[in-house]
Amino acid sequence: MRRFVKGAALLLCALSVSVFAKGTDAKAAGNATMLPDQSIQVNYEYEEMVVTAGKNTVIYYSDNANANTWEEAEVGADGKAVFDISWVKAGVTTRVYLKGDADTLITARYINAEEKFSAEFVGDISAADVVDVEAWKDVYEKYPQFTSKTGYVLFFTKKGGAETAYFNVENVEWKKGTTGNWRPFKELNLGQMNSKGASLYFRIKAVNDEDTKDKISGNRYSSEGKVFLQKTAAAPTVNVNNAAMSVSIRNGMEYSLNEKDWYLVPTYSKAATGNDVSVKVENYDILPTTNQRITTLAVPFVLGVPANRKIDETLISEYPGRYEVKKNNAGDITGIYLYVRTAAGQRKSASKTEKVLIPFANAEPDIMNDITVKYQNTKSGTSGLMITNNTTAKDGVDYQYAIVDNPDNLTGEELSELKWSTLKATKTVKVGSSKAQTGKYLIFRVSAKNKGELPSEYIKYPYQILYDKVTYATISNTSLYPGGVISAVTGNNAISGPITYTWERSDKANGTYTEIASGEGYAASRYTIKESDIGYYIRVRISNTSTVTGESASATSKSSGKIIKDPTAPTPTPAPTTP
Repeated sequence: MRRFVKGAALLLCALSVSVFAKGTDAKAAGNATMLPDQSIQVNYEYEEMVVTAGKNTVIYYSDNANANTWEEAEVGADGKAVFDISWVKAGVTTRVYLKGDADTLITARYINAEEKFSAEFVGDISAADVVDVEAWKDVYEKYPQFTSKTGYVLFFTKKGGAETAYFNVENVEWKKGTTGNWRPFKELNLGQMNSKGASLYFRIKAVNDEDTKDKISGNRYSSEGKVFLQKTAAAPTVNVNNAAMSVSIRNGMEYSLNEKDWYLVPTYSKAATGNDVSVKVENYDILPTTNQRITTLAVPFVLGVPANRKIDETLISEYPGRYEVKKNNAGDITGIYLYVRTAAGQRKSASKTEKVLIPFANAEPDIMNDITVKYQNTKSGTSGLMITNNTTAKDGVDYQYAIVDNPDNLTGEELSELKWSTLKATKTVKVGSSKAQTGKYLIFRVSAKNKGELPSEYIKYPYQILYDKVTYATISNTSLYPGGVISAVTGNNAISGPITYTWERSDKANGTYTEIASGEGYAASRYTIKESDIGYYIRVRISNTSTVTGESASATSKSSGKIIKDPTAPTPTPAPTTP
């Protein structure tokens, strides 16, 4: 077979030829005929045109109806002429003109331009920057070998500048590298290629004319879309901080209790103003309101239990089937496994998975016996709290404490962001009012003793932090003689409820004091020294009960100086003696 290819563009202008859209054995003047449409079949798979010759012994073809020289294709023993069409430009729709030595009228067959095709890898469909996420999820329900662990490939066609999603993936074929063999889409398994990465090529399969209903509507292969599959990243380093009862899961990671259901920590946007979190898919947004980079998550949060739930073996029976557990040689459950990986993104698949063990908690907090909370004795009454761990050094229990708005409804998100402080056995800490703010609450938990356990669940201190209680008591006096007045003074914070003033005296400054007067209100806040008080020291104990919390509080002043006789008082004249 000889070939003559003309480089000029095809002329679609009016030609003095007879071109029939649906020729059969059409006859013209002089009984001239043309090749029937159905006798011309394009085999796009092998880039051949096959013509059933009929009465013709030679088939002529050209890309120009007015050509002076035509290519010839001889008719074989099977009555068909076959010629190559790989020379036809792929990017444009092209006419090929044909005639025979018997059917001498010129007919034409269009060879369609290749469809513009592209492919895009996404680690997770939900993270894809496309509007038809749900449609793509429906497509991949039929292909279980694709998961967020392997990633997905999305396909698009482009016509006239507009890009359209191509969902007919069963018509797509792929090959690995430029020298690979083309294979059907159903045989694509990204998981087999993730370990080293790969360059993958995709195209829409060719459809031959003979495989279409009308036998003339085939299509050539599409252009090739390329995807570079990155090597799967190593598993992230994840630590369980037993002391803080947290796991080092940060933005961009995801975690699972069963390696099936994964929960994403939203991506932190470095470029965003105000340290905003950037999350496109709210279904995966576990911390939707935060303005800081997430570095850790509280253990109760990742395990899906209430914030003040003790992490122990009872979880297994309370939430059957939720957790994968670790058992010791005796068969006892000693912890819960957690899986963590770097989440799949727009252009990358998920990393390898890290398996970490979360141990159980053993200690039981007893804050009513172990912890004492007092308000600092200051003149302003607003300087904060004094928190004491009453446990002994020998049998000491270390605690942690935090200050929260609402401990009864503390969420896992809030627990993840709490800052805990340590309170060791026998120790007292001072917490200023700027941190121990009025209206807030204290919560306590027992610290973990070692790396093999977690802290206990937290317990709420029963009284709200309210600076409405007596925290300070002092006295002032006009004189320390009988008839002198001693006034009681307490802090200037807003004290609620009636205030009780209890006056006491002792014959020693540091001795045992006994009550000499008591009462409520302004009148009781002043004490007039009596003759019977001479030789004694006097002090006052001021107390009240919060009308909000019912909590009682009191403060005792330092003692006065010793009460003496008034040195300025005239000496009484002795009564005359009767002779």
